[in-house]
Amino acid sequence: MKEIQRYLEESFGLSIKFSKLPEAEVRELPLYLKGGYELEKAYLGNLKLIFARPQQEDYTPGQLEKQRELLSSKLSGIIVFVLNKIEPYMRKRLIRTGVAFIQIDRQLYIPELLLELSDIRKQFRNEEPRKSHLGVQAQFAVLYHLEVGTIEKMPLVDIAKLFGINAMAVSRIVKELDQHEIITIEGTKERQISFNSKGKKKIWESVKDLMVTPVRKIFYTDYPLDSEPKAIPCFDSALAIYSMLSEGKQPSYAISRTDFIVLDEQKSIPLGPYGKFRLEVWAYDASTISLKKVVDPLSLYLSMRDVEDERVKMALKEMIDNIQW
Repeated sequence: MKEIQRYLEESFGLSIKFSKLPEAEVRELPLYLKGGYELEKAYLGNLKLIFARPQQEDYTPGQLEKQRELLSSKLSGIIVFVLNKIEPYMRKRLIRTGVAFIQIDRQLYIPELLLELSDIRKQFRNEEPRKSHLGVQAQFAVLYHLEVGTIEKMPLVDIAKLFGINAMAVSRIVKELDQHEIITIEGTKERQISFNSKGKKKIWESVKDLMVTPVRKIFYTDYPLDSEPKAIPCFDSALAIYSMLSEGKQPSYAISRTDFIVLDEQKSIPLGPYGKFRLEVWAYDASTISLKKVVDPLSLYLSMRDVEDERVKMALKEMIDNIQW
């Protein structure tokens, strides 16, 4: 199981040690399960994990579901299947039925892990130094809470579903927010988060210096970005909507990195140092946290706060002051 140990440490910063199951537990298993799996145990905080690697690769989702139940009835711990090959339909079925699995160098899905984040957060803090700023997903989660809908008191499993991400991605978000003392993890059965600052305006004031610009690249093009549904106004085009500042002569549009790749592959957009339109490639899709067809005001502030123009600074202040927290 050394490759699992390496994968967990390199990808998620999780340091665990494997050991053989006690002989007394193995004796309780039917012969076909003893011979059908390589079994080892490991602990993550107070969570006992039993990794089960099938000896054959002709398994089906239904078989894994049934054998998880059998293994769980004989062994104490969370059964995590170690799978070399997973077809897309199988991955969806396993996630839908809550079967924990790991595909080395591809994916780790352990739904129960979300319930143990509070117990292991001190371990996270000791193992990894705190970053000077929030990562993209953690920043996006806070902006969603401030501008779209609350994630406070929401079970972590539901946060994962809301953002369409897996358990480990949520654990990284929670770890970052906890390290920066933005949130407190609460609950005994279903873990939830509570923001340490009360009121959205106070949360914003406490986190804005930990956030970075979402803009990753800037291009210029004559391609008509105003006709693209995935491109939305940004920069001074957006600031003119949120304030009294006049829009510049060059319309500016933002698009997420993922959508930009798709658009460029489909239409081969001509890019250069000059063009009718300014195109900003963003780290996330701002349209998902905006209530208008324009980038959200907090992301816009983060993208323009370093612009050395007093008119822009005044317009940004006007925009923030007008937010109904």
